[in-house]
Amino acid sequence: MPSKNLKRIIKNKQLNERNKSVAFEHVTFGYKEDTKTLDNISFEIYENEYVCVIGHNGSGKSTLSKLLTGLLQPQSGYIKLFDKAITRFNIKTLRDNIGIVFQNPDNQFIGLTVEDDIAFGLENRKVDPNLMGDIIAKVADMVHVKDLLKFDASQLSGGQKQRVAIASVLAINPKIIIFDESTAMLDPKSKNELKQLMLILKNNFNKTVISITHDMEEVVDADRVIILEKGKIVASGNPQDIFADQEFLQNIALDIPFTLKLSKLLHEQKFNINPTLQLTDLINQICHKK
Repeated sequence: MPSKNLKRIIKNKQLNERNKSVAFEHVTFGYKEDTKTLDNISFEIYENEYVCVIGHNGSGKSTLSKLLTGLLQPQSGYIKLFDKAITRFNIKTLRDNIGIVFQNPDNQFIGLTVEDDIAFGLENRKVDPNLMGDIIAKVADMVHVKDLLKFDASQLSGGQKQRVAIASVLAINPKIIIFDESTAMLDPKSKNELKQLMLILKNNFNKTVISITHDMEEVVDADRVIILEKGKIVASGNPQDIFADQEFLQNIALDIPFTLKLSKLLHEQKFNINPTLQLTDLINQICHKK
């Protein structure tokens, strides 16, 4: 069980110079009166930032995503979007600016065909039908499902369904996209493709990407990591700093990414390999080792 002195917040001055996309201010939520699933948590996520939220089952990750998307409302505290507190009177602002991709792609496939599914959000927002075709073609091309537009869900793989779900989100053009355990049910190839797509959304389309995940390999490429434990934030910082403190991670029973684990073992065995989070760096070190 983590003690209070485990909490680590590693500051990044560059982030403070950017505009905030999301801010939680002393947010508390519980499903029962005598329990707190999230307990007085505060954090910020900035524009065009890629943040991974990690933690064990029951740590509060999924509850956090439901609060972010307006499916739940805080019992105390405030959630701010672009520095404006979200209330029941302006919650539409939140829903227009945040899109979410869930764990099971079957649960979010609504239309009979891929084209219908992507069009669903546009129709709900009363987008001009004359404009829909171009929007659908553009986002389908972005996630490489343009050749699947006439296919129905039964003809798609899990990875393809996730891409359609992402296209449906991109069609409404939110500034923030949440991936809630979106890689959990995918095969390794589809999982890697989705991780690369998250980076593309951040780097090429200036989206703020929030990934709630168990996948330590995904965390490697994040700008920042937030660790939840029993409804509390126990650490926040860049991956290099977070994974450098192995004792801290052991205390909260979290593993480290495979690349870092392998490079540490090689380093300990006197193979002249420096510990690294990046697979390409490890490969280069091994290939150039004399």
